Amino acid sequence: MKSKSLFILGLIMLINLTLISCSSSQNTVVKTDNSENVKDFEGIGSGKDFSEAKNNAYADLMKNAIILLIGEEKVKNNLNNIEVKFLSYMNARKYVLGELQPTSPDKEKKWVENYRDSDGNLVLKLKAWVDLKKLKEDLKTELPTETSPSESAETQKSDTSSKENVKSSSDESLKNVDLSSLTFLVYYNPANPIFKNNPEEENYAKWAVDWINRGLSSLGVKTFDLETLEKLVKERNLLQEANTGNIGVGLLLAQKVYAELYAEVSPVVTYDDKKVNVIINVKVFVRTTGALISTMDKGSGNIVYEGSPTPYIKGGMKKSSEKIIEELEITLKKYINSGRFYNITLTGVSSYRDASKFTTLASKIEGMININLKSGSKEDMVYIYDVQFKGTPSELVDKLFEVLEGKSGFEKFDLNNIRGNEITFSLN
Repeated sequence: MKSKSLFILGLIMLINLTLISCSSSQNTVVKTDNSENVKDFEGIGSGKDFSEAKNNAYADLMKNAIILLIGEEKVKNNLNNIEVKFLSYMNARKYVLGELQPTSPDKEKKWVENYRDSDGNLVLKLKAWVDLKKLKEDLKTELPTETSPSESAETQKSDTSSKENVKSSSDESLKNVDLSSLTFLVYYNPANPIFKNNPEEENYAKWAVDWINRGLSSLGVKTFDLETLEKLVKERNLLQEANTGNIGVGLLLAQKVYAELYAEVSPVVTYDDKKVNVIINVKVFVRTTGALISTMDKGSGNIVYEGSPTPYIKGGMKKSSEKIIEELEITLKKYINSGRFYNITLTGVSSYRDASKFTTLASKIEGMININLKSGSKEDMVYIYDVQFKGTPSELVDKLFEVLEGKSGFEKFDLNNIRGNEITFSLN
């Protein structure tokens, strides 16, 4: 009797397991995407730490997916645009299954390999499924003339020619962008704890700042002497102020000298008894908004040396900074082309109506991308605006005078001062 009961119990469990298996199989079928819309890819990335290696692995994975959709030639012709829009961890997440939306277990991303190479860099290998349908739609938006590999060779040839013309036109428009009205402060983090144990590291940071300043000056950008900035940090106790307010010294310095943009520089120097490698990380911010407009890592590659490594480290620093400047020039020209950020202060404003009227009138000027009232005080009669405008500070001032001339309430509208991208006007 006991044997029969056990047999019946086992049979019931077998039926339940079969039902669960069928249910699970049905759920998997429901979650499985159309094979034409998704595909698995691999990406390999290396870097000095996990964050850098991860970003590079995602970028490589996305590049492989985009090559499948539009071909290597089109990727090469549109690489700058593709890098900005798709080849980063944050941008790639939109297309990798399981990142921003759930997916079936068989399509979850996997880190299939990780190790340190001979240079000490972390190497990561990622396997993940990509939403090709969404990626293809977004590629059409960003690269509207792109075609799929299934189109005829003649169509692809025509399309490639068209893209080359667009790229040439874009390069030409950037080539004519004038950077001379930009003020750009470059600094490092003097509070970095690594400097206490290894003063050489701080010297590396200073060398990086110097080389990047030289490169920016060659582009016509107004920069700030490192020695002068270091004196300012000591005289104004900015290091203490930064620690107290949890604010970067670079931002505090940029505020003191009214720099429109500022950059934080962080070099990584590694060497053994045979070779030197220098990597410079640069993050570029708009001072008035705090917006991060660019981040880049450029390395010198391994440099074989004999004797003292110091001159080779300096050479690697020069090589890395030249790569930074090459990319930075494009970034700055795109920043100007798409509209610079300004902070406008309006004093002597008698009412909110006048403050609002200024917004309405200013929004009509040619080159105005956006204007928003940031803050204001009727008691102090001061209102502050965030502005994005295609043009230099002087061009913005001229346009505002043109549009406000003869308007009621703005009869006494006048310029008080221009400091970088901060402009102050008065109404009395």
